Amino acid sequence: MTEVNANRRARLLFDTDELHYDFGPGHPLQPTRLVALMDLLESAGLWQSANEQDRLPLRPATIEELGLVHTPDYIAAVQSLSLPVAGEPSVGRQGEGEHILPTHQADSQAQLALKYGFADGDTPALPGMHEVSARIAGGTLVALSAVMGLPEGGAIASENERPLHVFHPAGGLHHAWAERASGFCVYNDIAVAIAHVLRASEAKVLYIDFDAHHGDGVQRAFYDEPRVMTVSFHETGRYLFPGTGDVLELGNGIGRGYSVNVPLQPFTEDDSYIEAMDALLAPLVISFAPDVIVSQHGCDTHAWDPLTHLSLTMRGIQAQIKLAHQLADTYCQGRWVAVGGGGYDLYRVVPRAWSIVWAEMSGQLLPVSLPEDWVARWRPAWFGVEEQEALAQQAMGKTSVPANFPTTFQDRPEDFSEQPRRWTISRTNRHTVALVRHLLIPPSVRQAFPSVQNRSPLAGLFDLLHLRGSATPSRSKTLETQKGTLLLRDFCPPSLIDRLTPDVGLRAFARIPEREHQLLVSIAKRPDCALTVAHTQSGEIVGEVTLAPGDEWWEGLENVYEVGIEVSSNWRGLGIAKNLLAFALDLDALEDIILFAMGLSWHWDMEGLGLSVYRYRELIAWLFASQGFTEYPTTEPNVRMEPANVLLVRIGKRVDQRVASRFLSHLLSSPNLTGL
Repeated sequence: MTEVNANRRARLLFDTDELHYDFGPGHPLQPTRLVALMDLLESAGLWQSANEQDRLPLRPATIEELGLVHTPDYIAAVQSLSLPVAGEPSVGRQGEGEHILPTHQADSQAQLALKYGFADGDTPALPGMHEVSARIAGGTLVALSAVMGLPEGGAIASENERPLHVFHPAGGLHHAWAERASGFCVYNDIAVAIAHVLRASEAKVLYIDFDAHHGDGVQRAFYDEPRVMTVSFHETGRYLFPGTGDVLELGNGIGRGYSVNVPLQPFTEDDSYIEAMDALLAPLVISFAPDVIVSQHGCDTHAWDPLTHLSLTMRGIQAQIKLAHQLADTYCQGRWVAVGGGGYDLYRVVPRAWSIVWAEMSGQLLPVSLPEDWVARWRPAWFGVEEQEALAQQAMGKTSVPANFPTTFQDRPEDFSEQPRRWTISRTNRHTVALVRHLLIPPSVRQAFPSVQNRSPLAGLFDLLHLRGSATPSRSKTLETQKGTLLLRDFCPPSLIDRLTPDVGLRAFARIPEREHQLLVSIAKRPDCALTVAHTQSGEIVGEVTLAPGDEWWEGLENVYEVGIEVSSNWRGLGIAKNLLAFALDLDALEDIILFAMGLSWHWDMEGLGLSVYRYRELIAWLFASQGFTEYPTTEPNVRMEPANVLLVRIGKRVDQRVASRFLSHLLSSPNLTGL
């Protein structure tokens, strides 16, 4: 069944056959959570099952489509293990004409189960699991294809009829590997859908995983793929399955920098979680420039979930949903697919959380109270598992779980006590976020999206930079090049940047010139940043130098500023970079501060230069050496992890020697790598 709300661009995709993804009584993942969800949506007036217009053709993924992610041997093993052994009870669904394996083949089946991840108790083999798992994978594939306008999304009368938002709550099986079942997941529906889009189009996909468990299966599927950025917010793997998702899992080869992991501390609450999302997601979207967002909304992040240690309420869960929607509408022309995932408080949390997803996606007002008839139907079901869930929660260290059933979509604050280690947890999470920003977000993007603790200017430094003995707050200069005359100007006001336009080759940081322009406007508005640009007489920006406070990696050091530089690919080789950098740094006030520049991540389009990374490193070092910068050894993670990177520093002549010594000592320490 498929429902189109009054917002015809949003659709909910669900098929009752998906309920046969059932590992049996006592297993944490129960399909009745989906039954409760659909019942709540209909009872609350958010969805009508009778509305059959504009159906999406949900179908099973084919063997070929599954093979885009999973190995042939694994698919064959799943098919074989889907056949029940004689004498064993059937847990899942059996198709018509299904064969029953004779008992003497049970040993070989046991060997298959052991080899392919079905023997650990988490993901037991069940009859018919290939069929239902392929159907779930097909659902997410259809959802993403529909949003991207691909044929597998179904016939569409016109472009205006194509859905922009699709929610597939039965999807989200993000742990399955190419050759192994894992974490209740048989086929990785998310990876299959994304792989299909990569094969059928030139699209770039941003995958955001909000499940409490690291999205390891999707990450593994695209670890070397620069057209897919995977972002996972999860409880640290130190204490929780699958034990992966460290900050330093960055991707491999040309995919390095496209795997983003944010491991959060146990008992993280709403405010710290929201702060982490706000500091990372918008700048990541800007720098990656995706065509579509796929988000996984596992709600096992909730404080009542019996299998995790996170402590979100519906407020934090709703914030993630709203942010995903906002990013899709702002940066991806509205293209957004959401799937379910984990969630093991089956009746108090999952139905409410995923109702919020659909209400947000379809633009409907969420009621305050849960329907009384729905509560009456599902409260007894919760009583049936209450004791089991309470024991599991206590085993996970959650001792303040209320013994009641909610009657509102949002949580009551009185049901949640403040964590005794709140400050320590939040501080550790901030350090984690700081390291992620430092490793994966280019300088100009970081400067345009300052983190919470970096939003205020360093005391007096902005005035210091403007001391010129002149009433004019900025300078200008003419530069003659072989391609024409350029105008250089520093400390550009936002109004000037608004009137200029970016050259089409100005896209190293944000991938798209228009978004590069947005970054420059944002930087110009910051009172603690200085922006210098080179532009043509017709108003096209062809180069930029930014000067902004060092990020959180330099915490505790004052008057440390980062320099970023970019020249349009259409204007390189003309001496613009050297002249623009010299102009931007030709200020006596800069002798009172420490300037640094680092990495090769400044220019992600360097492939077009035809230079090796080491030759390009020499070029960058030479450019900054012309302005008095010296290369320094450092344990800074970008440089330590990538030998082709470089850290360049210019210590002002009037910088106090004690300050300089603290700075140089900091270069060989890694304060934000501890405690993560």
